[in-house]
Amino acid sequence: MATQRSAKTRNKTRARTASSKSAATPRRAAAKRDAAGAAGAGGRARTIIYVHGIGNKPLPETLKCQWDEALFGFNLGERSRLAYWVNRLRYPEPVAATCKSADATQPDGVTDPAAFGINALGEPVAGVEPLIPQEVSDARARRSLARIAEETTRRVDVDPRALGAASYGPRILPLPRPLRELITRRITKLFLKDVNDFLFVEERREAMRRSLRERLATGGGPFVVIGHSQGSMVAYDVLSALAPDEFDIELFVTIGSPLGLTEVQDRLRTITGQPKRLAVPRAVKRWVNVSDPFDPVCADKRLAEEYRASGGVAVEDCVRLNADSPRDPHSGTGYLRLDAVREPVLRAVDQALFQRIAPFTIARDLANAMESLGDQDRYPVLIELRNQWHGGRMRAPGEVRAELVAWIERAIAAADPPETPEDIDLEVLTDYVSAKLTRAEVERLSAELGHAAVYRMFRNAAKRALLTESIDVVQASMAHRGYRARGEGITWAVLDSGIDPHHPHFHGGTEDSSIQQVFDCLKPGPVREWHPRKNPDVGLDRHGHGTHVAGIIAGSMDELSISGIAPAARLISYKVLDDDGRGSDAKIIKALDHIHELNRASGTLVVHGVNLSLGGPFDPQVFGCGDTPVCKQLRKLWRQGVVVVLAAGNEGYLELGEAEMPVGLNMDLSIGDPANLEESIAVGSIHKSKPHLYGVSYFSSRGPTADGRGKPDLVAPGERILSCRAGADPHDRTLEGLYIAMSGTSMAAPHVSGIIACWLSARREFIGYPDRVKTHLLAHCTDLKRDRMHQGAGMPNLVKMLLGS
Repeated sequence: MATQRSAKTRNKTRARTASSKSAATPRRAAAKRDAAGAAGAGGRARTIIYVHGIGNKPLPETLKCQWDEALFGFNLGERSRLAYWVNRLRYPEPVAATCKSADATQPDGVTDPAAFGINALGEPVAGVEPLIPQEVSDARARRSLARIAEETTRRVDVDPRALGAASYGPRILPLPRPLRELITRRITKLFLKDVNDFLFVEERREAMRRSLRERLATGGGPFVVIGHSQGSMVAYDVLSALAPDEFDIELFVTIGSPLGLTEVQDRLRTITGQPKRLAVPRAVKRWVNVSDPFDPVCADKRLAEEYRASGGVAVEDCVRLNADSPRDPHSGTGYLRLDAVREPVLRAVDQALFQRIAPFTIARDLANAMESLGDQDRYPVLIELRNQWHGGRMRAPGEVRAELVAWIERAIAAADPPETPEDIDLEVLTDYVSAKLTRAEVERLSAELGHAAVYRMFRNAAKRALLTESIDVVQASMAHRGYRARGEGITWAVLDSGIDPHHPHFHGGTEDSSIQQVFDCLKPGPVREWHPRKNPDVGLDRHGHGTHVAGIIAGSMDELSISGIAPAARLISYKVLDDDGRGSDAKIIKALDHIHELNRASGTLVVHGVNLSLGGPFDPQVFGCGDTPVCKQLRKLWRQGVVVVLAAGNEGYLELGEAEMPVGLNMDLSIGDPANLEESIAVGSIHKSKPHLYGVSYFSSRGPTADGRGKPDLVAPGERILSCRAGADPHDRTLEGLYIAMSGTSMAAPHVSGIIACWLSARREFIGYPDRVKTHLLAHCTDLKRDRMHQGAGMPNLVKMLLGS
């Protein structure tokens, strides 16, 4: 047997020497195919699946992003998936990296590629036995790994003429052969650990297989499958088991592949059930193999002679210097940057879908976030309903919702273990449905209902709360006395962390109560209403933010000489943030839907304005600026006649570094979501008593918006604003016991809500015309002489608004 194996190895070595001649025909055939593609034959593939290689790796979403960046130059979102199989028992901590980092071959304990060669110098060059993992005790496995090591460390002289002048240049000369040999041994040692798992440990091999099967099984084809290093072994094994029509594999690309190694092929015959010559998988329509002359993992560079053609499809071999060669000839991202890889991929995919801005069903931020989830992990998803078929036929919204909800309920009932709608926080809204779904459910939903009921799926994005002199600064107290503009007959909704209805500031339980209704949107199902006896805990504020915001708008406590800006206005509280001050888009949309329905059902405006002192970031690659799901619902309210007041955000200041003296920067372009909505009034913060002296608060978010519009619209007091303390003892009549000071644009926004409520109570002909309200508000602001992208129109002045109307 040993004699036969040696003869086989010698024959393969001779074949490699002659391979540049034998490969001429496949290369000419590939050239004709590429020329046809360039002439206009578009590809069909809709999804690329990556199968990574040996060693430790970054987190899945980072590694996927690295490959996307190397192959296309940008994050592909739902158009790519990663089969991730890193052995976390061997590598407990992921490699620290970013999207711009290389998928480098990491020696044990080394994450700095510059140190790669220096570390290798410490490894003695003495046979292959030291390269075999110590934990491998099986004699047969050790012999097999030794033969692989002998083949990968065998010196192979590179013939420049075989590569072509354009591919072989002076960049390979600075690295001397002894250092190349040391690097080869280090890569081989790393490779043998993982290859042992695949070839001889059934449990680990099945885990690797499953990582790819799961990414295929959820649909989304036709596919391009790219396997790097051992990932090509995993991919070949899985693809070989497929029936020709089971999955549509438009292109199979192997880079830095060990599929040419004799010992690997011997084991693959057993593993895949091909006792004779290995074949091209029947489901594959094209197979391109790219290798680097200095990459020890692909010691045999040519696979065409080793793998027989299937259905007329033969392996197309290409030898090119890895973009990171010779320092790291096995680098995954180095291979992906080669034209030899990019060109066949570009010809295989539907290029309309693989653009920076392209149609999508699963938003890019959601696809990235879900990449690292386990099989059973669930993630909050917001699903926008499709109300129009391709071809233009409209569908009833109820029909679309019912179809989607039924699909979700079937999916969770079939889950292991089964889930209930309450378990997944299923919310059925007017234009959206939200639920906590697994990655597989999201991908299947996109494939099965993407043209019927689902328009787009987004992260159910997290939102958070944005943390007596100020009433005079905005001229509200004078308007109360001189114009009796106190907010009578005006109702304002506050979407926040709830409210403390027992606080004496709101005069609860009396005919002068500031609180009209209290709703809670946090639990799945219909909005729940507070009742002091039936539902005493519903909608209560245990965080404090919502009560503080509400107290700035309305209510008063005469004995302590404290008043809201519009003391006679009525408040409707919606609890959309939990007791930690955090919420999601779905809960906010649930409240906005409820307000819209209240106004629609009454035939006139029941709610005249809304205040949202909350917000969060948004991904401009996924949404148009001011066009997120929350923004769409707010725009709908604005067009119904409701004034929308939003906190601009507290991202105007950033500290860099962790030293004793970090560097602080004021940040332009820091307006978040939903404050970037055009059909709204976005409010920044200023000092509560000396705005002309101190100007815009350091923390207040600055404009312009990401698409170049001026925001904030204006600024209002937001520093150390005294307002209601949630949970206070209602019998305590002290200032310290009932009130607390807070800062942030969260406190500035309710100042403007109160001002508008006052003005509308005195100028009722403007009710229902938010555009006219906004124009009048901004036209009568006091200019603080700061940059327009910091202060907007300036500071509001209620008396000037009344005088000017």
